Amino acid sequence: MAKHALIFTSSDLGLDTPAWADVLIQVNFAVWSHYVHSDEDLDKVSQEAGILLLDLFDVKSEDVPDLVARADALRKQFGFADARVPMVAIADASISLTEEQMKPFADVLKPPLTQDLIANRLTSLMRLATMRREAERRSLTFKRFGVGLPVVPPPKDLDKQSLLYLGAGAAFLPVQLALPETVETVAALTPSMALHYLEMKPFDALVVELCDYNEHLVEFISELRRNPNYFSFPIILVCHKRAVQDGLAGLAAGATDIVSFPFSERFFENRIDILVREERYRRQLRKIFSEARLLMPTDEVTRLYSEEFLKSHLDVLREEDAGASVTFVGFDITFDLVHEKRGGESLPPALLAKVSRLIASLMRAEDMLARLDNGSVVAFFPDTDLFEARMALQRIRSIVQLSPFVEHSSTRAVYVTLDFSLHYCDTRSPDFDVDKILKDLFENPVVRF
Repeated sequence: MAKHALIFTSSDLGLDTPAWADVLIQVNFAVWSHYVHSDEDLDKVSQEAGILLLDLFDVKSEDVPDLVARADALRKQFGFADARVPMVAIADASISLTEEQMKPFADVLKPPLTQDLIANRLTSLMRLATMRREAERRSLTFKRFGVGLPVVPPPKDLDKQSLLYLGAGAAFLPVQLALPETVETVAALTPSMALHYLEMKPFDALVVELCDYNEHLVEFISELRRNPNYFSFPIILVCHKRAVQDGLAGLAAGATDIVSFPFSERFFENRIDILVREERYRRQLRKIFSEARLLMPTDEVTRLYSEEFLKSHLDVLREEDAGASVTFVGFDITFDLVHEKRGGESLPPALLAKVSRLIASLMRAEDMLARLDNGSVVAFFPDTDLFEARMALQRIRSIVQLSPFVEHSSTRAVYVTLDFSLHYCDTRSPDFDVDKILKDLFENPVVRF
């Protein structure tokens, strides 16, 4: 996902951007500005923005309604609304928007604009927008095969949240105070107690307090991530200063994010909101896509999407005016028996089906896994750059390669090895050729790991 931000400003800054935008630049956002009353069209670079920001700093209250209306008009004029590009207001604490003025915005951010808060929030909104666009594309593709699919928007109200807290308890009260009263927080003192709670009821996120002597907690995070049921489950580390190294180990084990203690209540609430919203939306989409997939053309062996469906879906992407940046992935799957090397041979159908289903369960809802007519397994990741794709694939590989499979009609364990070839492209590019890309993934890969 390209982190390009376009800022609508109330004054003409020329080629400059507002001073507060430095916090975005420092976290690798490309930032551009556009004067809301300018008669000039946006250049091609600005039109690639993945998120829009309206700068309401130092704006008089009486001027706010006009600026909001003008920014909303520009958003529609340049096609951002149709592409589901979110817009965020950046406002002084004194600015209060009416319900009507709030409608164009996905969020309103006010000082203090820390790097982590604004970067995490904008990145999450961009990912939610990607999921929304993919839901709309998938709906069009399903329609081509005669199946109606509802387009569910991202959840707005996150009522009845339930958090599980694991740790000694020093940060338990601050966590409770940082969250709305509607959020239920259940505490567990040990990993075994936490696992018991997780098996008894669903939770929206896990908060793990790292204070001292935390190896057992880091290992618990690692064990959860090896369980496909908790592969994308939000895990936030609350890390005391003396546990920094354990915090880094926790991130390496699969934790989603880390928050140092003591923390800003506003930041912590915001981070929980981001993670819960993304996870709930992915669950919704996964359920809808999984049920509808049963009515689609699928591969007979693996029940993955077929080449026919994949290419039809890519045609939908190509027909979009806004287009999409896509990373294609070719999967090289080999296996070894524990006592007898058989790497390089073709996978037995039943074993291939098991491996494919596990891989599919570890992918994000907005991604797609398919098996081509020639037997190759490929995936595509919408609005995902090579770095993001590699991170996701490394996690998938770590789970699959640690998961023993049993060969059909045998008790012998089989271990699977995954290698990947990647190709990053834009569907609007004149040389976007699906057949060539899919062929080159296996015969002439650009990136392999």
